[in-house]
Amino acid sequence: MVLRCDKTARGRSASNRRMDERALTEQVRAALGEVLDPEIGESIVDLGLVERIEIRPGRVEVLLIPTSATCPMADLLVEDATAAVQRALPSGFVVQVRLDAQLGWTPARMLPALRRHFGWQGDEPDAR
Repeated sequence: MVLRCDKTARGRSASNRRMDERALTEQVRAALGEVLDPEIGESIVDLGLVERIEIRPGRVEVLLIPTSATCPMADLLVEDATAAVQRALPSGFVVQVRLDAQLGWTPARMLPALRRHFGWQGDEPDAR
């Protein structure tokens, strides 16, 4: 009977961890949504620059894609994203934000309304 209780507790704990990871991922995404691309002035989430958010015990890793492989504001973008995520998380989390210029960004990654705003016609499926 004790074994069964332990097993149930472990199952609940794993379930809670998954819920916590989802909640943290959404917290991180919301924080990144407040970060504006320094040149374009739009949210990096809406622009489709967020490729991946990984939650690990005590650690958050974010991978961004620049709109250009030669983005002159890449360092500022990483700094702003890092600061936003750090503010959104409980203290003690290590935050790593990387930018990978090898991953290709296209306007199809943007929200449809933003594509229209910038004059790209059509509502291609959101590639995020």
